[in-house]
Amino acid sequence: MRSKKQAHTTIIKRASRREHHAPHGGAWKVAFADFTLAMMALFMVLWIMSSVTEEERKEVVARLTGESIFDGMVVSPLSSGGKAINGPNMIMPGMQGGEQSTEDLTRQLEQLDQASQSAQTLEDVNKRSQQEMVELARVIMEITKAFDAQSNLEMEIVPQGLRILIQDDQKREMFQRSSAILTPFFQRLLTQLAPVFNKINNKVIITGHTDSSMYRDQTRYNNWNLSGDRALAARIALEQGGMMKDKVIQVNAMADRMLLKPDQPLSAANRRIEIMVLTHAAADSLYQFFGTHGVDVVKPVAPATPAP
Repeated sequence: MRSKKQAHTTIIKRASRREHHAPHGGAWKVAFADFTLAMMALFMVLWIMSSVTEEERKEVVARLTGESIFDGMVVSPLSSGGKAINGPNMIMPGMQGGEQSTEDLTRQLEQLDQASQSAQTLEDVNKRSQQEMVELARVIMEITKAFDAQSNLEMEIVPQGLRILIQDDQKREMFQRSSAILTPFFQRLLTQLAPVFNKINNKVIITGHTDSSMYRDQTRYNNWNLSGDRALAARIALEQGGMMKDKVIQVNAMADRMLLKPDQPLSAANRRIEIMVLTHAAADSLYQFFGTHGVDVVKPVAPATPAP
């Protein structure tokens, strides 16, 4: 047999040259630092929001939107309660004993979500309240025209609500002179207006005003007594006409301290009853000042020192 030589194939493997890219920059570090700073700011906002009550948030929103509650009104409650949320000695909750737990953080996130939902609907609530005030003024004007009492009633939409002035003129007097007895015409007018206030869910303040004429014996009876009795008489007439009793949140006596015509202190226009239909924000501010049924009253500025 003839021997065959096996053929050997030689394989030569050459390594390919790899391209060298330029060294990476540090742009990702800047982006990561910005992200970390944003997250830290977010958690700080969450901590601050959790320490503010709902009433304080409403007050902050009112101040940021330029709404001044009770400015220019007879009653000007000042809210001195609440907690300070700024300053060099501010301590945020959850930072005193170490880091916050996951449960605390989850609870604060839920509270922030509820607050954001409320903030989203605040503008809608304000628009709806404004429309209700305009509709209420329109209905009151129609009743006033039916009684031919345009000269005895004025209305003005203010940031705090709808301001209604019912006053004397040269032809008609709302009360008998120097007394709190309603004349028949204004008794019927208030009776017709009473059911209108039930159409919206807003509270009412009634304020009595007098002119500058004085009683002889100021110690027994004066303009303070008279203006308060007249405001109470208007409240009774409205309730007898069908207005719900829980509508009235406050009855005020102003005597002759807020004259419509200061240059004519004895003018009939100064003898008036003012009915203020409050917006919900204005009513909440009043509740915050006086407390709701004795609860959540404004806290004192300085803690009371115990008696020795």
